[in-house]
Amino acid sequence: MPPIEILTVEEATERAAPAASPARESRSAPRRFYALSLKDHLRLLLPFLLLGAAGVVTRIEYPYGWPANELVYFVADALIVAMILGIAFDFFSAKLIVERVSDGLAQALVGRGLPLDMQGPVRDVVSTDLVRDHYVKTYAFSTPENGRVQVNVEVRFEIRNYSEAVRDYAPELTVESFFQPEFRFLEYGIPGRKIYSFSDKNLSSKAQTEDDLGVTRVPRSSLPMLSLKPVKAGEKSPCNVTWRYGITVPEQYCDVTDLDEATLGATLQVETLPEELEFISGYDVTLHHEAGSQSWYFDKAFIAGQHLRASWFRRKPSLRVSRPPAKSSERVTMQ
Repeated sequence: MPPIEILTVEEATERAAPAASPARESRSAPRRFYALSLKDHLRLLLPFLLLGAAGVVTRIEYPYGWPANELVYFVADALIVAMILGIAFDFFSAKLIVERVSDGLAQALVGRGLPLDMQGPVRDVVSTDLVRDHYVKTYAFSTPENGRVQVNVEVRFEIRNYSEAVRDYAPELTVESFFQPEFRFLEYGIPGRKIYSFSDKNLSSKAQTEDDLGVTRVPRSSLPMLSLKPVKAGEKSPCNVTWRYGITVPEQYCDVTDLDEATLGATLQVETLPEELEFISGYDVTLHHEAGSQSWYFDKAFIAGQHLRASWFRRKPSLRVSRPPAKSSERVTMQ
């Protein structure tokens, strides 16, 4: 079996995209600055093109014997040179100058008054390119044995490119080695186009253990890159990513989900949970959770490096104290 399975277009279209969380449908798209379109470039260059055209027409049509012909030719040549300089500036220098000016303004305005060491992370957030959406992490628990429980985890999300150019992307997953992770499935791609799919055997050969950090990861460098077009360029289809893996953890444990990429909203949900265990998550002002529901939705924007926490533990037995029946009073008769 080849390590990479590239599905055909017909197969890709049959795969349904992850279901969107109802609470996420009303979220408006973030506003960003983008590179100029061809129409915008033409609009900026129009004055230079008109001046150049006037210079060319004057240079050709103005009779040599008319008064001040040398002055008129000089002005016509100047207009033509201005057109050439305007076009060259727009295509080769304008973007660099705008980037330098914007960087200078960002240093002065973004995080103004903060130490320089803190302004750097703020600028990193502002310059974020790839953003995940509809992030859902699902847990399926086995029956606890000897104080431990096996958990099957599925993580799925959508990711879009909000930058000004095409970006190469491949997912990455990191799990603590102590929990004996088993990477079972990975699929990512754009529906209707190229989709990459990997089985457990493929992923086990790509997994790398870092003993100094105590983690096992499937690095993105071991996976084929997928080109994501910018949303500004009209790209409407996101890249769908699905991970499935298994871990063995204590029956009483706090799981920390590291959101290593910018994420709009996140959902934790439980598929199966033994009666012996109880699962909780929160507490956050943005948390949406109804009593008895197996879903916890966080309606907020996460920057790279933030976390979600979920805990599970063995339920405490109900404490019911049975009271002994009241003794009937005894009468003593004195004779």
